[in-house]
Amino acid sequence: MTPPRKPPPPRPGDAPGVVSPAAAVEAEPLRRGCEAIERLGFRVRVGARALNRHRFLAGTDRERAAELMDMFHDPAVRGIFCSRAGYGSGRLLPLLDFSQLARTPKVFLGFSDVTLLLNAFFQRAGLVCFHGPVVAGEFAKGFSARPLAHLLNLLTTGRGEPSLPVPTALREGVAEGQLVGGCLSLLVATLGTAFAVETSGAILFLEDVGEKPYRVDRMLTQLKHAGKLDDVAGVVFGEMGGCFGDSNDPALLMSVLTDIFADYAYPVGFGLPAGHGGDNFALPIGARVRLDTVNRDLTFLEPAVE
Repeated sequence: MTPPRKPPPPRPGDAPGVVSPAAAVEAEPLRRGCEAIERLGFRVRVGARALNRHRFLAGTDRERAAELMDMFHDPAVRGIFCSRAGYGSGRLLPLLDFSQLARTPKVFLGFSDVTLLLNAFFQRAGLVCFHGPVVAGEFAKGFSARPLAHLLNLLTTGRGEPSLPVPTALREGVAEGQLVGGCLSLLVATLGTAFAVETSGAILFLEDVGEKPYRVDRMLTQLKHAGKLDDVAGVVFGEMGGCFGDSNDPALLMSVLTDIFADYAYPVGFGLPAGHGGDNFALPIGARVRLDTVNRDLTFLEPAVE
């Protein structure tokens, strides 16, 4: 795996930039989310193109890519938060200058469709990025004190909660590695492309929402056939809200996961409170972690910022 390049931490009074790399965003939730961030002591700088629209996207691919690159290049911008996800981040990947991103590391925060950017930034530029809340989502709606404190500490000091719970062990064991992954359906969409997720030696985090168990089976089978589950150090699933089928019984999904990973010896855990639904605790993609499905936790082994 690529040695991590950690971003400098944003401080109170700094100006994080807000960009829209994917779907079009509505002005009102974006305004509410920005106000919530400013109440935390930051001065939000919303990108000039953040509210653009082009079909279902927040502007054309070139507009969105240019704004993202401009934010990384601007020394006055101390961190970059995504307004929302939805769809469209993957369209930017061929348009980005990863060598420039490597020269100007900054906190980059988002999840869901932004999974594509998080992993590409780590794989192509070596940047530690942050899988976590979006501005017009959790920030606009509000989220509970503990995940908010974890996020702030993670971004500003590099250390949030020392570990997060992994309530269910599908295969017991202990493993360490750099954390990669995110939304399962987006990771599967990288297969066969130049931006396919690199999993060798990693702790692979997988989460999704609203996918029926047979679809989860299909996607994991595709990862398996592509060899992406062969050499991982361990796998940890999020809470997978809405993925239990019509009966809403976890047993069916658990049996799918148990079957998929039956041939592997590494630890596999389920229920990490990150991603869609629940508290969405932020995770540092690219930082080293320990997955312990005996003691049922994921521990952060190094600070996530400089």
